Amino acid sequence: MAPVCGPAVTSASRAENTLVAPAGKIRVRRTARRQGVRLILQDQPSRAGRDEISGEDGSGERLQIEAARIRNAGTLGRSVPLTRLFDFLLARSLDGQTPKEVEVAQEVFGKDADFDMGADASVRVYIHRLRRRLEAFYRAAPAQGDRLFIPLGEYRLAIADGSGVPADEAPAVDPALPAPPVATGMAKSRRPWIAALLALLLVNAGGWLLLTRSSGPAAALSALAGTPLWSPLAQSDRPTLVVVGDYYIFGEAPESTEVTRLIREFSINSREDLDQFLMRNPAQMGRLVDLDLHYLPVAAASALGALMPLVSRVAGGQTARPRVITMSQLSPDLLKSADIVYVGYLSGLGLLREAVFDASNFSVGTSYDELVDDATGTRYVSDWSEFQDGRSPRRDYGYIASLQGPSGNRILIIAGTRDAALAQMAENAVNPAQIGQIVGRAGGTSIEALYEVRTLGNTNFGSRLVKAAALRRPGSGAGGPGETGPFPDTTPKQP
Repeated sequence: MAPVCGPAVTSASRAENTLVAPAGKIRVRRTARRQGVRLILQDQPSRAGRDEISGEDGSGERLQIEAARIRNAGTLGRSVPLTRLFDFLLARSLDGQTPKEVEVAQEVFGKDADFDMGADASVRVYIHRLRRRLEAFYRAAPAQGDRLFIPLGEYRLAIADGSGVPADEAPAVDPALPAPPVATGMAKSRRPWIAALLALLLVNAGGWLLLTRSSGPAAALSALAGTPLWSPLAQSDRPTLVVVGDYYIFGEAPESTEVTRLIREFSINSREDLDQFLMRNPAQMGRLVDLDLHYLPVAAASALGALMPLVSRVAGGQTARPRVITMSQLSPDLLKSADIVYVGYLSGLGLLREAVFDASNFSVGTSYDELVDDATGTRYVSDWSEFQDGRSPRRDYGYIASLQGPSGNRILIIAGTRDAALAQMAENAVNPAQIGQIVGRAGGTSIEALYEVRTLGNTNFGSRLVKAAALRRPGSGAGGPGETGPFPDTTPKQP
């Protein structure tokens, strides 16, 4: 999908706003142009000041307590504009004020006085995003008493008791205001994608259950579990986590009314990355929008089908079904506490990327479709992007590796440059003859193998083992930046 070109904007130096609360009151100290907002609250305001902020029902104090809970939980993530918006709305709400959209645009996003609300939907986009973050927080960790919410049609934070949002806030659309344009477009364009994703998940779940219940002879699975490729996982007392490489996509709404296409940009891999890009390119606010969507390679379904019976066996038998998550859900804590089986493209390795290529005999070339043998300089390039006549086989490359993780845990990589190689590597990883070839050439349990896969259309013609060797080192101790960067997707680009 072609990227959207946007102008690079050089950020001017802008002074901060400081929200000050002496004796329980909040004032805004303004300087030239606003970019940052900092909230300062006294620990123990006087009784008179607390009454002025909180009102007789103490709702202001409850607001502050719940806001601290939201911040401490990391609900706002690393998004600078979202954090500034939250702090600004909190300060104004504690002061009993409800700012207008233009005021939010100027105070939080540094817009000029001639800001055109019709052409720039950035305020509505971020209000919508903040509202979703709050809703997600309370779904995951229900409040024991109070909960924060943003009343529909208003730009402020409000507090509700444990029964939830008051009834007059229940409608999904504020009847007094037109629906925000971007939110409307997102809702329209997301329906078919959400339906497709749900259907794919249901098919995958059904196939996984079928395959784990009818997984073939137990003796064959036990034999595979005892091979050097799989035995480190079988002998471990850690939980086994299957991680599938996924990719973040966002939407383009040229007229700020409807999302017209989805964009995959290699340098933007999360909503936080998108937020940072928008802050560097404010002209794109309202045009590029977060849809909270990720996609999986097509071959991930067949690869999981081939692997899950054996993964279940090495994880503790047929009754111990390992957890399956996407790479975007993998945290550093999970990376250290569990054994990992990665299934996906080489470009989707995410947190595992540094650990793998720090130990590997290969490095990534100009793209993830190219691997370079560090010892010989030989380049192995997938030709998926080259024009073909439909009668000549294509060449793809698959990669299998077993290494030690950052805390002594085990990491097993089953990957491909594209779908054909990924599907073939899943089959090879449960094939005793292929495992025997790898181990025969590499020896030990910290090993890697590179395969060439030939394919025509949807048909694989098999694979050829190009190289199998012991890793340069058993594994990486950190999973952080090492000797391997930069990678092809670490240089920011204009979507």
